[in-house]
Amino acid sequence: MEISGEQAVCLRDPFNTRNSFVPRAVFDNIIYYFDGKHSITDIQKIYIQRHGKGDIQDMIRQVIDELDKNLLLDNNRSRDFIKKLKDDFKKSTIRRDAHAGSAYEADKDKLKEQIDGFFVSPDGPGMPSPLGQKKGLKGVIAPHIDLGCGGPCFAWAYKEIAESSDADLFIILGIAHTGTKNLFVLTDKTFETPFGNVETDKDFLNSLHKKNKTDYFEDEFVHKDEHSIGFQAVFLKYLFHRKKSFNIVPILCSSFGETDGNDIGTRQASQFEKFVSSLKETINESGKRICTIASVDLAHVGSRFGDTETQDEAYLEKLRSDDTDMLKYIENMDVEGFNNSIQKDNNSRKICGYPAINTLLNVIDATECKLLKYSQYADNTNSTVSFASMSFY
Repeated sequence: MEISGEQAVCLRDPFNTRNSFVPRAVFDNIIYYFDGKHSITDIQKIYIQRHGKGDIQDMIRQVIDELDKNLLLDNNRSRDFIKKLKDDFKKSTIRRDAHAGSAYEADKDKLKEQIDGFFVSPDGPGMPSPLGQKKGLKGVIAPHIDLGCGGPCFAWAYKEIAESSDADLFIILGIAHTGTKNLFVLTDKTFETPFGNVETDKDFLNSLHKKNKTDYFEDEFVHKDEHSIGFQAVFLKYLFHRKKSFNIVPILCSSFGETDGNDIGTRQASQFEKFVSSLKETINESGKRICTIASVDLAHVGSRFGDTETQDEAYLEKLRSDDTDMLKYIENMDVEGFNNSIQKDNNSRKICGYPAINTLLNVIDATECKLLKYSQYADNTNSTVSFASMSFY
């Protein structure tokens, strides 16, 4: 990225608690070598070899001090900070809203006005009918891109929920954007939103967890700032906070399917099959009216994601074609076809929603699926994210 006309790099810690922007030259010549193997003297020697002269030892120390101040060094200070964060989150019964005031309005009245605007925008579906249309909605696919980039596409999924779902329990399959030890991550914390708190179904979660030997609460801290479930909780509370009570089951899905033919792939397949089986069994045992939401985005392409192609009109139309071809497998409830469409080119479009969509298709008891809305968001860095809303009956 550029800051004041100068190339810069954003450094962010794994838990997204601190970040720092540094000039690209500082990153390339100094920070790049902060790997635990190079001393200040080593970095100085490399710099002289590369540029012929220059005493930068004081600059290196200044960079170290600045990164330490921002908790971006792997040392006791940053580890103590992260430990306290994790301990505080573990003790809390509330998953605080990490995105109110940034990704969307923090004031509930302003937020209602903001979300109303998504429904009535030119790309939106119109406001939900108070009379409803048909019942029997089993689930939806909805985006998890920032609301300012994809709000109208969210609205298509939530108009369907408002008009066609009688569910009192929503299973939300989000995406873990931080690395996890296991394929799935559970939490039983209450989700805070500007419209009020959203309660989790602790009995359902306990029943699900008891059916598995794996501790799916082990990575629970990942839920702290993860937006993919939080955004759906906001929309659900927007729809129902004055109409009916409901609970959620928040499940983050981590990356899988990228290894094959080795022990890791075998373990992943076994864990996936066991979890899906347990989730289906728990759904059947619960006797509740359930709607499942896969909170996903689709392609991530362009310079921000390591691609070099120029994203002209023809490129974006080809992206649309490739995405909609993939979505047809979902519409046909063809799990194998969907998986093959991702794997045939090693997921070159970087479909981040793959784990949650795959889980949804293996869990949902539906016979019909329809694409409601497909959208792309292109930014000024020659990068594009695509996303969609779909309904299942």
